[in-house]
Amino acid sequence: MDESTVNAVLDTLPDVFYVFDADGTLAEWNDRLTEVTGYDDDELDGMAPLDFIPAEDEEEIATAIDAVLLGDTTETRQSALVTKDGEHVPYEFNATRLTDEDGTVGGFAGTGRNLSKRRKRERTLRRERDRTRQLLETSPIGILILDGDGQLIEANERAETILGLPKSEILDRTYDDDRWNAIDETGAPMPPAELPFAKTIRNEEPVYDTVIGVERPDGERVWLSVKSAPVFDDEGTPVEVVASVSNITDRRRRERELRQQRDEVETLNRINELVREVIHELVGAATREEIEETVCTRLADSDLYRFAWVGDHDLVEDSLVPQALAGDDQAFHELVGEVERENEVWERPATKAFRTGRHVVVRDFSKTTVLTDRLREGGLERGLRSGIAVPLSYGQTTYGVLVVYATRTDAFSEREAAGFDTLGELVGFAINATENKKLLATDQAAVELMFRVTDDEALLVNVSRQIDGTLVLDGTVPTSDGRYLYYVRVEDAQPKRVADTAETVSTVNDSRVVWIHDDEGLLVLTVSSSLVESFIESSAKVRTARAHDGVEEVVVEVTRETDIRTLLTSIQSTYPDIELVAKRDVERTERSERRSRDVLSTNLTDRQRSAFHAAYLAGYYDWPRESTAEQVAESMGIAPATLHQHLRKAEGKLASSFFDSMME
Repeated sequence: MDESTVNAVLDTLPDVFYVFDADGTLAEWNDRLTEVTGYDDDELDGMAPLDFIPAEDEEEIATAIDAVLLGDTTETRQSALVTKDGEHVPYEFNATRLTDEDGTVGGFAGTGRNLSKRRKRERTLRRERDRTRQLLETSPIGILILDGDGQLIEANERAETILGLPKSEILDRTYDDDRWNAIDETGAPMPPAELPFAKTIRNEEPVYDTVIGVERPDGERVWLSVKSAPVFDDEGTPVEVVASVSNITDRRRRERELRQQRDEVETLNRINELVREVIHELVGAATREEIEETVCTRLADSDLYRFAWVGDHDLVEDSLVPQALAGDDQAFHELVGEVERENEVWERPATKAFRTGRHVVVRDFSKTTVLTDRLREGGLERGLRSGIAVPLSYGQTTYGVLVVYATRTDAFSEREAAGFDTLGELVGFAINATENKKLLATDQAAVELMFRVTDDEALLVNVSRQIDGTLVLDGTVPTSDGRYLYYVRVEDAQPKRVADTAETVSTVNDSRVVWIHDDEGLLVLTVSSSLVESFIESSAKVRTARAHDGVEEVVVEVTRETDIRTLLTSIQSTYPDIELVAKRDVERTERSERRSRDVLSTNLTDRQRSAFHAAYLAGYYDWPRESTAEQVAESMGIAPATLHQHLRKAEGKLASSFFDSMME
């Protein structure tokens, strides 16, 4: 190949070509050198190697040239190529020694490759790596990278936080490491081969949104949503697996709470519907026994509860005695009573509910401390998981306790328990209503009870202890705001002084003297609560009440079916210093009495009856009148015109009844 051909080939090279003689003078070069440096051929002729090198690299390049000329090696160095304009272009130079046939060193030849594009690519790659690293470390989700064999090779800081492991321990694990202690959404153990990483490695496909639970070193179970995908090389071979890990523990807890709330609302709606059905049936119940049986049967027949029973307190045995029951608890309630009798220190939930007048809930038989070990085991053996005891009360009277058992834990949430409280009040009201019906319907069968009271909480006891005289209750009238007007006759004492003394009692809201004759008089007291009200709410009709020197005698009338022990217990819960001193049967056969009673109880409205009674007790019908219509109306909190309207209608109905009876 001739010289012209060689030169033509060299000029086509993309790299700079150069030959320096032994004296370090540029002897040969290709056109690429002139293009890059900006020197023409005349300027290049005779230039030295270091003429193209920046001052800071001259020593390194000179040393390399010496090494080439003195040894049989090829040296490669990177430095800038300084152009004619002073531009520094990054280059990589190499040089090889030239010798003749005799071995004489004639110089060196080499090439120079422009590194600008490669440096740019390297900078781009560095930026991409830095960007990737920043994304990895600032990601709000955990990132794990595994090699093709399933060994973890990278983990970001978020993954450390989620897994509760330092990076070194994470990288010590593989995709199938049993230390993950993973479980699936149902709580069942998840085999290592089913983990998302393993599936991706095995199938070479992405796996999306797999939920797993793993145990952290501190023992806490965290729930993760995992996505994993393979990374392929240029030949399509999977070389890595990238997995994202999100902590969804809080989300699952919120979802569980929402499900529980929805279930609770659904259950609560079913309970409310059941309560409405029970109430509907209670309306037609004629006796207390029928009421109790209806409640128990309807609760036990529903799929919400296993067993229900109603118990009442027996003073002789000093324990709760079942009065009605329905369902099958395999005699668990009998076991509870047996344990209470054997253990004098322990109090059963039903007894506590009866004593305190508040419901008692046992949410989980297996965990509660309310029950003894024997009862916890007995309940679980029978399939019982929770229960509630609800007092059946109206006013200050507790008629018994309703106890219900369920086969599910937490069957009685706060809202469900509130529904049972309402049911307990309604049952108590229904029982009270049946007792009142008995009292009103009884012509010949009634019982008269006399009580002796020394309790200072009793209004007449309190006031009589402070005066030198006698107080007699002539009658009471309920007002529209839930209070009572008490018409109290004063004997052997100054009525004005008694009225002033009464106003010092916290339950007396107002007092007024109706009339005075020497040391006698009539007062009307507006009271918020009293002993007489407690008797009324317990379905006992107060016949007389007389107090002197701190001792009050109260005579009440009840039906023969009334449980006197329950009545006494109810009153004693508020007024401990009260005792039953006499009991006798009474006969009421007079037809006129029945007719008058029927007119007042059925023909008159509640407001007409209250106005008529208040006017009578206040002396409105006396001559001369002891109270004006305005005074009676004021005491009742109504307008005088309204009082007159009620009185006229009541008087007309009473007159009609009287004259109709004269014609029979």
